[in-house]
Amino acid sequence: MLFLLGDLRSWLLGLVYMLPALILGFTLHEFCHAAAAVRLGDPTPRWEGRLTLNPAAHIDWVGLLLFVLLGWGYARPVRIQPGNLRGRKWGEAAVALAGPLSNFLLAALSYALWTYVPSGWWSGFFQYGATVNLTLCFLNLLPVPPLDGFAVLRAFLPLRSYRAVNFLQRYGVLILVALSLLGVLGRVLGTLQGAALRLFAQIF
Repeated sequence: MLFLLGDLRSWLLGLVYMLPALILGFTLHEFCHAAAAVRLGDPTPRWEGRLTLNPAAHIDWVGLLLFVLLGWGYARPVRIQPGNLRGRKWGEAAVALAGPLSNFLLAALSYALWTYVPSGWWSGFFQYGATVNLTLCFLNLLPVPPLDGFAVLRAFLPLRSYRAVNFLQRYGVLILVALSLLGVLGRVLGTLQGAALRLFAQIF
């Protein structure tokens, strides 16, 4: 019984540390998508109220709960009109990359604070800020729709690959669920996260 209470206490403490990192990570990720799109000529995110750092504009509570329970989830996607973007498909790829890049930089900042700020009860927020944002970064870079990595991959694919693109667009979510259930997704994200943390350790 004491063992179960200890596990519950650890889980709740982890949740307290995780939620701020997750909300901040999702919010910055979607804001950077919106800012990049507006910068490249598409006013749609501004019209729809997404050019803001207010979490209420970006958080999807079901997606947040899935991340807490499964280790992967989603925020409200920023809607864009690719035809308005300068560079068209390259502009779309740049908008897609803006979100994961923001998570990587936020993870680096969190790791630096975790390293240099005197340790205390707040250290867990910095630690989770690094690990959660690395997960958001690498998860979204996977080349499977509806993730950002697919928009980047599509910019490099020749026109004759439309059948493969259509297949991935139709079954992308099912592929992600299958990879998650098989444990492949967790192993890939864990490997990438570990490599990034080692890089941060060398830098900071």
